[in-house]
Amino acid sequence: MKRTFALSTALLLGAFIANPAKAAVINGDFAAGLTGWDSLGDVSVSAGAARLSTASLDVDDFPAAPGAFNLSGNAAAPVGQPGGVEEFAGLALGQLDPDPLNGSWAFEGSALRQTLAVQAGDTLSFDWGLGSNEDPLIGMNDYAFVVIGGVLTVLDDIFTGLGSGRFTHTFAAAGSVDLVFGVVDTGDYVGSSWLSIDNAQLASTPSTVPEPGSLALGLAGIGLLAHRLRRQG
Repeated sequence: MKRTFALSTALLLGAFIANPAKAAVINGDFAAGLTGWDSLGDVSVSAGAARLSTASLDVDDFPAAPGAFNLSGNAAAPVGQPGGVEEFAGLALGQLDPDPLNGSWAFEGSALRQTLAVQAGDTLSFDWGLGSNEDPLIGMNDYAFVVIGGVLTVLDDIFTGLGSGRFTHTFAAAGSVDLVFGVVDTGDYVGSSWLSIDNAQLASTPSTVPEPGSLALGLAGIGLLAHRLRRQG
């Protein structure tokens, strides 16, 4: 009888352990500043959103003063170099260059990163917006991007038009993935651009997330089972 109780208890506990509660995006609304996030380059929180820029501390927006559009006091990080934006984002060097065969390279930028624990069917969503001092007629096509689990997706660029929106992505498999936001200067070091990120959320599928009440009921069931088995013994 004791062996039966032990087996039943293990099965009940296993059902809950197999479906643990999912980890949400930490500080996805940036109410606590950059808590929970790793950053590289010029990244700060302003008006309730994360802001990433390509601004250095030099004269990159003439006739504005040096660093006039820098947000954090940290210069934008290099692209295409060890320790730069690509390495931070988990990308190969050169992967952020739009069209190197035709002379289009990324020069500098900033990025924001957090590691997420996801299950198949979980949906990531966030709000984004791109702004820039670049003149789209000059040909310097700065752009904003997101990297999810090593896969690069362009959110917007200067030529497409400075826009905003809500991005969603549904995960096909469980695992630990890096979520990286970034913005890069292409063609030159001048003309600052910036990306805003807010309301980052990870929504889990209902069938895989045990509610606290469900866990309590499960534990109560284990106790009831133990009581009945003791009486029968």
